[in-house]
Amino acid sequence: MSIAKLLKHELNLLFNALSFFSRVPVPNSVTYNATSLSRCVAYFPFVGWLVAWLSAAVMIGLIPVLGAPLAVLLSMVASCWATGAFHEDGFADCCDGFGGGYQTEQILTIMKDSRLGTYGVLGLCCMLALKFSALLSLSQQLSMMNLLLVIWLAHSLSRFSAVLLIWRLDYVREPSEPSKAKAVAQSIGRKELVLALCWVAVPALLISTHVLALALISSLVVTVLWARYLKLKLGGYTGDGLGAQQQLAEVMIYIALVAGLNTGVLV
Repeated sequence: MSIAKLLKHELNLLFNALSFFSRVPVPNSVTYNATSLSRCVAYFPFVGWLVAWLSAAVMIGLIPVLGAPLAVLLSMVASCWATGAFHEDGFADCCDGFGGGYQTEQILTIMKDSRLGTYGVLGLCCMLALKFSALLSLSQQLSMMNLLLVIWLAHSLSRFSAVLLIWRLDYVREPSEPSKAKAVAQSIGRKELVLALCWVAVPALLISTHVLALALISSLVVTVLWARYLKLKLGGYTGDGLGAQQQLAEVMIYIALVAGLNTGVLV
């Protein structure tokens, strides 16, 4: 394959990822098929770049005008708008499924229900409250540049952790069954995994070593625990499980950094 064709192919995968994981408009010339929708997962962390930049821009730009609490809240609104609350929806569905179901099939049935139950509402409220509180604390203790780097790293690293689930676990629904993850339910290879990691490497190289270490550890702990829980309860991952993984990893990174700042581990 020539360099021009290779670049065109990778650009098509990038647009596939933007179309699937965000509200970012893409050209009408983009082609979609099962293979491209599967391999575009390698660009999932890059989508996190765009969401992070938007969120950070809103927060940093509005803090001097509106104050930190309102700026943080509006940055979260911008983040949800950019993704269509894709991952928040997955987390809420997991709360409903695991909170109200006992057997695997029962859990999956509840997770497929478009209606939001008590567990989903409670879980989503708690998730958003934790994220708001952690980001508010970070915005008051970090410089604007460090705040940007933290948000950038958290969004890309949390999405890479979801890629790890696709790489290591099996997809548990039947391929013919309607699902948000149907298009990306195929297994991915090392090439896609390495490319996804490259997107995380950029903010990782720009941030301090101690911050990076805390972010990596907290993300890894959440990934391992959530992967084991999904394996135990479902035998693998679902699209909702991937969304929940992104949310859990992102908020855990913020909480770990807040703890590091408050205890003096980060200075």
